[in-house]
Amino acid sequence: MDKDKILSNMKILLVEDDDFTLQQLERFLRRRVGKLLTAQNGAQGLEILEKDEIDIVITDLKMPNMNGLEMIQIAREREYNGPVIIITALSDTDTILKAVDMGIVKYIIKPIDTDELIDILIKLANEIIKYKYDSIIIDDELIVDKEEKIVLEREIGTKVAHFLKSYTGIGPKNIKVFIQGNNITIEAEEVLTLMEQNIVSNVRNFSIVDYNRRLFYSENKSFLEQCIEDIIDYQVDLIEVSCNSSSNLDLLKFSFK
Repeated sequence: MDKDKILSNMKILLVEDDDFTLQQLERFLRRRVGKLLTAQNGAQGLEILEKDEIDIVITDLKMPNMNGLEMIQIAREREYNGPVIIITALSDTDTILKAVDMGIVKYIIKPIDTDELIDILIKLANEIIKYKYDSIIIDDELIVDKEEKIVLEREIGTKVAHFLKSYTGIGPKNIKVFIQGNNITIEAEEVLTLMEQNIVSNVRNFSIVDYNRRLFYSENKSFLEQCIEDIIDYQVDLIEVSCNSSSNLDLLKFSFK
């Protein structure tokens, strides 16, 4: 999945008085963001901020009629609290310090590095979607809201429980799945077969059963990964297996590739 995809959820305002820079950035951003609005000075930018709910503002500092700092100061007074990226020349050091005091999130020195700009936008979009839209971001790319996350966790739990029952003859009494950050963690409780329970009745055999269960998961690594990939439509890697026969608990951790 393209990392730019997360930006398709963003409405961005670009304020730039230089025609060439405006055209270049507009052409670059319009293919990547959900909606791009443009203005050529601070006054026009304020008009747009009054009418539209803007997620992120990108603005030049040096502009006629109303410069970037003046625009942001008024926007803050009018309760625009979204992130602002300023575009500036290296000689604008004093102005940059003033901008920081006004809550400017990032600044980019001209000439603009578009890779740097996209990286900044993706990080800001992550935060906006997490806290403003109450959604879950996975690996900066896969976006699901909390209800979808619960559904995915339930489906993964059902699939893994079915796998254990099919391959060992016993399904876990309880299975918990947590999608968080770049990881999926699965806790399977009461997973020991009758034979394994008999073996661990001698406490010296815990390590033997633990080893065998880790080996079992290792041998079926590709199959387990495919089971989860079929559900979330995203590649995963089984990175950790922990088996604790004394607690009758297995823990599997997958990461997004």
